[in-house]
Amino acid sequence: MYNNLSNLILMGGRNTRMNGFNKGFLTVDQTTFVDSIASKLAVIAPVYVSVNSLATNLAYNLIEDEYKNIGPIGGIYSGLKQLETEYVFVTACDMPLVSAQVAQLLYDAITPAAPAVVFQDNSRRLYPLGAIYSKRLLPAIEKQIAAKNYRLYSLFSDATIVDLPDAQVASLTNINTPADLQKFIASR
Repeated sequence: MYNNLSNLILMGGRNTRMNGFNKGFLTVDQTTFVDSIASKLAVIAPVYVSVNSLATNLAYNLIEDEYKNIGPIGGIYSGLKQLETEYVFVTACDMPLVSAQVAQLLYDAITPAAPAVVFQDNSRRLYPLGAIYSKRLLPAIEKQIAAKNYRLYSLFSDATIVDLPDAQVASLTNINTPADLQKFIASR
């Protein structure tokens, strides 16, 4: 277990592409996505779930979004602000294949100077979810929110970029739509 790391599962989205159904409650092999993700990540650090409202029946430590309906940046901001650890591994509730190994690869790449550690794939695409954020980003995130700039990529100018191993690409796959879900189930 890492003592200066927490895990944060973002679950506060509107789920419009899933016809309003909360993606964290989708199931595979009789397990919800959020339960599957949490069980895998709990081996390296405590797990917290970011939600729009605390009025939910989740059996996890919940963090309510201070800024609602602004996307992942709102959950990341609330998590960084409320959690005591310096670093937070942030993933989304629609990434059921995410693993502790992915978080460990990023954790091992942390440097004192970098406020974030993020993967890039062979095509140089960055993965802002499935990344580690530092509390040092709080002032930058506050400025972005005030400017209504909710793009996570804007936070990566000083980030440590880690090449995503081919064997881990699938672990950062999002299940966004009913078609994605059917494809995911068919592949298992």
